[in-house]
Amino acid sequence: GIEEGRLIFANLKKSIRYTVTHSIPEVIPQILYIIVPLPPMITSIMILVIDLGFEVLAALTYAWEPPESSNGLMKLPPRKPVTMRSIAMLRARALRHPPPPIDPHTGQPIKPSRISRALAAVKAPFTRVWWQDRLERPEGEILVDGELLSWSYLEAGVLSTISLIVVFFVVLNHHGISPRQARLMAKDTSQNYFNKDSPDYTYNGRIFTGDQQFYALNEARTGIMFSIYIMQVFNLFICKARFRLPFGKFMFRNVRTFYGFGAGLVLLLIVTYIPPLNTVFNSSYKSIPLYWLIAVGFGCLLLAYATGRMLVLRKSKPIQWNQTIDGLHMHPTIWSMRQRTKSIDVVV
Repeated sequence: GIEEGRLIFANLKKSIRYTVTHSIPEVIPQILYIIVPLPPMITSIMILVIDLGFEVLAALTYAWEPPESSNGLMKLPPRKPVTMRSIAMLRARALRHPPPPIDPHTGQPIKPSRISRALAAVKAPFTRVWWQDRLERPEGEILVDGELLSWSYLEAGVLSTISLIVVFFVVLNHHGISPRQARLMAKDTSQNYFNKDSPDYTYNGRIFTGDQQFYALNEARTGIMFSIYIMQVFNLFICKARFRLPFGKFMFRNVRTFYGFGAGLVLLLIVTYIPPLNTVFNSSYKSIPLYWLIAVGFGCLLLAYATGRMLVLRKSKPIQWNQTIDGLHMHPTIWSMRQRTKSIDVVV
């Protein structure tokens, strides 16, 4: 039971770590669209395809993820160890929250009314006790910690964002629109470029019609969707390795992993290369798979970074594994010796 509980906790943490990563590649393009500005790099319907499509299918596969090693889970220290600090924290919390008054007639605690509970909930954020409870650092391991958020938001999330931005501008440049021109066209709100009914745009003697602008942008958006998918496939396997390097047979023991990202790939191919769906999902069936290799290169870079990161963490924050107990070390007592003497007498 303990081993199964630890496995559920570990897999849930891996699933959260994987799922949160794709939030940054979805948010940063929206910020760049407002601040720089740039053409709308990703639409709302594409975000729904990512979040409710292949991301859900891939994240669910962690429910069947086996442990990284046969006996590694049971060698881990307890997540909530009983230490002098944890005991002191529980005592301090109990002193901060005195028990309710007792009714002298019934001997039962007096329950506050609904109005009193509502007023107490409103006043709570303005009290010192409320902030002490919220800012108190818990003892032991928690489900969502700083290391998980750092990987998802600052490390893998940022690298995935760089990958999709590179793919976006490479595809636009293939159609003759440089990053500078894309910025100038998005900044000129009076003309409303990158639509089918947009006016022609002339650059270096080349004329870009409204249809050319529209299809170039949709092809670049399609490259972004595949870039996020490819980076998340690499991240899917990287998040499997919590204590080991992201290499080895243990990463491929869960067959449902291949079903998950395989179904996601089928979904992306359907919304990309079936022409009636292009209008709904703002994709382009003319998308060239050659540009997806850029995301594959960034995925290999993410894998190398995760390996180096694991080596650094092993040196800076080594795991305190529990010692292996070969057996029960029982010393002879008067009762065990008496039973042994009786057994010998019976045999004689």
